[in-house]
Amino acid sequence: MIPTYNERDNLKPLTDLIRQEFPQVKSILIVDDGSPDGTAEAARKIPGVEVLARTGERGYGFSMRDGLQLAIARGADVVITMDADLSHDATILGQMVAKLEQADLVVGSRYCAGSALVENWPWYRLLISRMAGGLVTLCTGAPVRDTTSGYRCWSADLLHAMNLEQIEAGGFAFLYESLYYARKAGARFSEVPNLYRGRIHGESKLNWKIAAEAMRLLPRLFWLRVTSAPQTKQSRPGRRKSEAKL
Repeated sequence: MIPTYNERDNLKPLTDLIRQEFPQVKSILIVDDGSPDGTAEAARKIPGVEVLARTGERGYGFSMRDGLQLAIARGADVVITMDADLSHDATILGQMVAKLEQADLVVGSRYCAGSALVENWPWYRLLISRMAGGLVTLCTGAPVRDTTSGYRCWSADLLHAMNLEQIEAGGFAFLYESLYYARKAGARFSEVPNLYRGRIHGESKLNWKIAAEAMRLLPRLFWLRVTSAPQTKQSRPGRRKSEAKL
């Protein structure tokens, strides 16, 4: 499941790469947020790609929630989320899915042991990312080093247990809030080393509004974390033994 906004030129190279590196994939869902560059129209011309053209309030978090809900409504047992800017290493898709044997949420991580250096990023972007990651870990309690990565492999059981409707963030703070609710649902976390390549085509979606949303959300998540009852192992989401639908 790939959320998009003005990513027309990246779609065909990305979907080709996904199928090349992970031919087991059953479907690719593009969740387009009203891109004025014709991203949705371009996606519909790619064989085997489904498009959800959103018409509601625009934002990464809204797109993620709508896309994940549609995927599990269609019966997927495993949902992989990726960015559309070719920054995520498609060669680790198989490793991420395999990790679901012992986990409920697997993150393609820039910062876990074995990860390669980030490419095409200035030093200050890397510094901000690392600092933000530490803050998110403190506030959410999620044992993940790369808390700002959107490259994730979710079990449908976890997504059902989380109740995605309770996630309020409309922007990139969805990444933080979803970790909190995954932990609250008793998720088992794992990370796979990922070589992150900074965007080459198109423009970054980060802006001051996104930072402001995170600063409003994180104190609330920290308060919820320290005042909520601890999660028990018995409440972890169960694992299905049927053949996975990706």
